[in-house]
Amino acid sequence: MKPKKLPVKVISVGNISLGGTGKTPAIIFFAIHLIKSGKKVGIVSRGYGRKNKDIKVLINADNNSKIEDYGDEPILLSSRLRNIPIAVGANKYNAALQLIKKNEVDVLLFDDGFQTRKIYRDLDIVLLNVFNDIRDYKMFPFGILREPVKCISRADFVIFTKDNLINPKSEVSHLVGKYINDNVFYSSYKLEKISSDSSKDNFNKDKVIAVSGVGDPYSFELSLLKENVNILYHFKFRDHHNYNQADINNIAKASKKMNALSIVTTEKDYVKLKKLDISKIDLKFFIVKSNFYLNKQSTQKILRRII
Repeated sequence: MKPKKLPVKVISVGNISLGGTGKTPAIIFFAIHLIKSGKKVGIVSRGYGRKNKDIKVLINADNNSKIEDYGDEPILLSSRLRNIPIAVGANKYNAALQLIKKNEVDVLLFDDGFQTRKIYRDLDIVLLNVFNDIRDYKMFPFGILREPVKCISRADFVIFTKDNLINPKSEVSHLVGKYINDNVFYSSYKLEKISSDSSKDNFNKDKVIAVSGVGDPYSFELSLLKENVNILYHFKFRDHHNYNQADINNIAKASKKMNALSIVTTEKDYVKLKKLDISKIDLKFFIVKSNFYLNKQSTQKILRRII
């Protein structure tokens, strides 16, 4: 079947694995660079974990934006990328059309679009987590792959993420190099800042409880350790975990028992946690803001294909 073509340029930021590659920070990075170049950007996402099945367009998320309507990642994207329309829907083609109809855009970033074969993409960027070793490169359930590694040959660019946290594994680079040669880059995942909802609160690195429900909790933890944060315990939930009050109660008990001084969590997790009664925890929640970084030369090489 011939892919359907949209009336604007389409960039997919996806992967061939089950998750944890850092797509959301990468989308934020490319959106900012496209905006700086003068492009009018929109984003299309499936909105994983939401309950509402209607196509929704989100602009400037606030405290009234519901996880059930949009999902956690679109709300995070909207909070970081102000005035950028984000269409959410299982049918990404129809979601994109609805976004284009109501908003003036000339480039769409597709979140997790590498397997969306029915839609034509002008650019396919595939992310690989540098933490995954050669044993992981098998089809699920024996490994982490959604499709065989040879399918990476469909990509225009491959970016290994979190290169600053661990040395890349040469056997994985060699495997990937069999299917794509020139356009393989390495990016960093850097902790930008740790802050609370109130700018008056100062973060104390001592006696910290970490809470995360992300695809790669180890990278989150390691980024904290590199900043000399003393982690007493790390509550690791599944990616897109739907937090409930029982989780809050368990975190509260552990914090009290361990004499913790503060709690740190990711931006994506805090989108959901703040909807609950976190006042039961007699400690401040601090949010870790982490960013994706790609060097200037590699960024320009990618964007030249669109700009």
